[in-house]
Amino acid sequence: YPQVVLNLPYDFILNKLPHPSEHATAASLSDGNSICEATINIDYIVRAMSPPECFGKSKHVDPVVSTALDTNTAILSPTREAKLSSETIDGLVNPNEEDTTWALGSFASNFLLDLFESNSNNNDLSSDGFAHIGQLILSLIAKLKQIASESDDGTKKRHSKTFLLQCIRVKGHGEETIGLCRAPIGIQKKTIVIEWRKTCERVYKRAIYVLSHKTVGNGITAVVTDSRCHGHVTANGAFERPVRIPAAIQGARLAGAGLKPNMLLITKVEDSYMSLAEDDIIPKAHKVSYIKRLKSKIAALPVDAKGVPLTDDSEGEGGDDTMGSRGSYTAATVGVAAALKATDMVVGGQCTNVFCATRPPGHHAGRELRPMKAISNGFCLLNAAACAAIFATTPQSEGGLGLKRVCVIDFDVHHGNGTQDILCSTYDPRYLYVSLHAGGAHINGFDDEDSEEEEFRKRLGGSTTEGIYPGRCGDSSPHDGVLNIPLGKKITASDVGTALISQVSPRVEEFSPDLIILSAGFDAHKNDPLGMGGLSALDFGNVTEVACQMAFRSCSGRILSVLEGGYGVPCCRPRDDIFLPGNPDDQLLELGDDLPDGMDDPVPLTFRQKLSKCHAEGFLHCVKEHVTAFAKCSNRK
Repeated sequence: YPQVVLNLPYDFILNKLPHPSEHATAASLSDGNSICEATINIDYIVRAMSPPECFGKSKHVDPVVSTALDTNTAILSPTREAKLSSETIDGLVNPNEEDTTWALGSFASNFLLDLFESNSNNNDLSSDGFAHIGQLILSLIAKLKQIASESDDGTKKRHSKTFLLQCIRVKGHGEETIGLCRAPIGIQKKTIVIEWRKTCERVYKRAIYVLSHKTVGNGITAVVTDSRCHGHVTANGAFERPVRIPAAIQGARLAGAGLKPNMLLITKVEDSYMSLAEDDIIPKAHKVSYIKRLKSKIAALPVDAKGVPLTDDSEGEGGDDTMGSRGSYTAATVGVAAALKATDMVVGGQCTNVFCATRPPGHHAGRELRPMKAISNGFCLLNAAACAAIFATTPQSEGGLGLKRVCVIDFDVHHGNGTQDILCSTYDPRYLYVSLHAGGAHINGFDDEDSEEEEFRKRLGGSTTEGIYPGRCGDSSPHDGVLNIPLGKKITASDVGTALISQVSPRVEEFSPDLIILSAGFDAHKNDPLGMGGLSALDFGNVTEVACQMAFRSCSGRILSVLEGGYGVPCCRPRDDIFLPGNPDDQLLELGDDLPDGMDDPVPLTFRQKLSKCHAEGFLHCVKEHVTAFAKCSNRK
């Protein structure tokens, strides 16, 4: 075998094989003495050993193998598959049902079917819940079959979101019911829950397939942006510049957004999402005192103010890197609203995945100013990713989507201290926060923030945080709801690939989220002016594909991303200081109509020179590969 295969983690290979529960009913006592085991599929085991692209293997994959690995349905032998599709259960499936496409056996494994059957006539209140959830799934299938029979696309569209949310609601209700039931002897509840989740997701995927039409549903990728984000104007020479959005849109266009029928470019966020964000969701993520402070600070600015510190404390410290203008709060709110819209679109089945091209970024914005003892807010005002997670898990009765679990995966070069602060300051079973970032105790120091030595250093005027921003908060994982993976002083592709396969993927699969949100920062790129990463644009595409595969295994591919960092955008406007030494014919990044006429891009000469290498490959190319990967993974099989 190639060396790369020999180095694959065992968990990666085993996760690609059917769960042991898939074979739970295949073994039976044939004569009371011997056990007839299911046939071992050697060919599929070998296919499962195919390494992912992010693990350093070029992509020369057999299309058949690729299709098999992309699907969320277990690979079955022909004999067992026939048995699964034709099996009937008294009281649950009509024995005379000719259309096996809609039979319960087409969605549930033999293991779960046997469990439903054995409890269908059971009067034991501690176990008849299994028959109850069997009836629930049958009701879903019957409803879907009825909707699918409608010939009018308008009727299907009206029922689509309601039915898909009902699938997720039934999935959560079933998990709670299983928790109250007594499991049969020799079977763990965890195994039953895993099979139940698979069954509900198969119904969800079937619904997506039959309810999709034209530019809505399966196979659709969307990019959401809004020109109001341009109202956030930073200081001259700032890393976080307004031209990042036009560059991101240009990258998305190069991937096909707005040009291909299955890749939508949405340039306006509806007022309804703005109201939802400002009135309901943002106050759940950020403390009212923080919101009021930010609003009043921005409202007091002159109309023409630019690059004014927004997050400085009462002593005037900590605001030097987070500057803005009169339009900054609106821009940040639009970013949150776009994330809410994206969440609604993905969960409601309008598309498979969405990229939100908005600014300012948000993953350093916590419940209050400078979370987790950071020295500043790191360019961030409101946390769109955290707000999207809160919206997704808010009960439907309170205006949310009612999901049970959401995973946020953050691959920005910096740890998302704000997201961890909002969602996981203490353990909350609804959330899993994963961060791959530069840092580590060997860089940021081993001393505890509350130690006597640390207090002594503070009294001497030392910085409250050493090493890589935002400090030590990302060097360890405080509880099971957080997986922080510091990757050293400079991030490499091999380190990211190894972490994704050996740590992130198993943890995410165990958590089994109903939705995955990516905090998509591209500042670990090799040409980014921060100089903290060594990734190529293609590496970001591979990371995105791996995340999409996690989503396919857990939640039928439901995934969205929110733009965080990434500053490798060459200058887009001619210099107005040509009397200084240098070439007045500096190469400019051509963004065409995506660059608004009134948008300036004042970049100091030295910074221009540093950004010049991003013409060959930079932020724009990272976004292109990210959106391309989304489009590639948009078809639910």
